[in-house]
Amino acid sequence: MLMTKSSYMYNLFEKLNRLSFPNVFFIATFATLVSIIPLGVFVVQQKTAITSRAVTLPPPPALIQPKTPQSGPVPVDPPILTRIYPWVGKAGDALVLEGKNLGTYPKNRRLSVGGILVSDAEIIEWTDTRIITIIPEAPHQGMPASLRIDTHPVVESQPLVFYTVSTPVRLKKSVNTVSVSGITGSVKATLYTSTGQRDITVPAKREDTIPLFTLSQGEQIRSIILTDETGSIIPYSITPQEFGF
Repeated sequence: MLMTKSSYMYNLFEKLNRLSFPNVFFIATFATLVSIIPLGVFVVQQKTAITSRAVTLPPPPALIQPKTPQSGPVPVDPPILTRIYPWVGKAGDALVLEGKNLGTYPKNRRLSVGGILVSDAEIIEWTDTRIITIIPEAPHQGMPASLRIDTHPVVESQPLVFYTVSTPVRLKKSVNTVSVSGITGSVKATLYTSTGQRDITVPAKREDTIPLFTLSQGEQIRSIILTDETGSIIPYSITPQEFGF
């Protein structure tokens, strides 16, 4: 005897009606898992693909470090240095050179500090009126900063003083008086200012603070060199605020 569609559905409902609650719960849970697992696998595959693509992407432009500026034109007029400060420092400190006709990273440039050639990596800024550089390692005591641009004549600063943190000698300034402490024996001091150069020789004891120079109104220090009885330059440290650095 043929079974009609309605009789088939009737028999199916009768069988479901006779199922116990645990059996119904099991069937419902199984059906849910069967539908969820393929969806979960698809999502994981998409996430993995996205992550893989992210790893191969180049960094955003903001993370790319700028390169050293391209060499600019050589200034028409020869460079002039008007001020260099501080005139005392140690390797790794910043040194500022002010002047005019310095160019902007001009081609065929050469800068040395304390007789040591300064690399492009040690130059912080180079404009037509100012150069900021780092004092290189192991500069030679008492030598100047030296600048040459292309075929223009070399220009130099006053002699510079370089020290280490262990230097016991200290140069001090109070109002317009410059003095020195922490030194023993006779010392010769040479003062370079905007108005010229002058020297003084004084005896000293380590525990004393010895006055060296009295500055006139508006007189700017360009450099101070201390030498011992043999003529060797004596390194010293300073408190920058005392000298207006």
